[in-house]
Amino acid sequence: MPNWCENRLRIIGPEADLKKFQQQAIGHAPWMSAAEQQTSQPSPLNFHSLLPVPAEVLNLGTGLEDWQVAHWGTKWEAAEVLLLDASATGLSYQFDTAWSPPIALFKAIGPQWPTLTFRLNYEELGCGFIGLCKVVGDNCVDECFNINGP
Repeated sequence: MPNWCENRLRIIGPEADLKKFQQQAIGHAPWMSAAEQQTSQPSPLNFHSLLPVPAEVLNLGTGLEDWQVAHWGTKWEAAEVLLLDASATGLSYQFDTAWSPPIALFKAIGPQWPTLTFRLNYEELGCGFIGLCKVVGDNCVDECFNINGP
């Protein structure tokens, strides 16, 4: 069982690009069966919709979590995802990830969305860290702090 990292994501940019991002981000995990997808709501922030796991990794049956850690920064999809705000000026999401924040995901997709600014506030109290990551284009600044002392 993982420690859950709590994340709050704020995205700002032009209204048209925010709408495109919001639509692209919606989806189901590719390992869900068609029946499961039909009976469940898609996630409003599906990592696979933004940076898909390659078919060869999915078909292997092994290495999926390693790929996700390397490319998303966390071993599983976002959990307990809420779209808190969708307006002309920005999008706000709240979600949990296993062990760590998905910084690698936003570093990877930032260049695809050069007009958007991604600001991720995160905290993982079990491992004792909090931080703020800001991604604009291919520029990423992550400030992470140990809250358990030296």
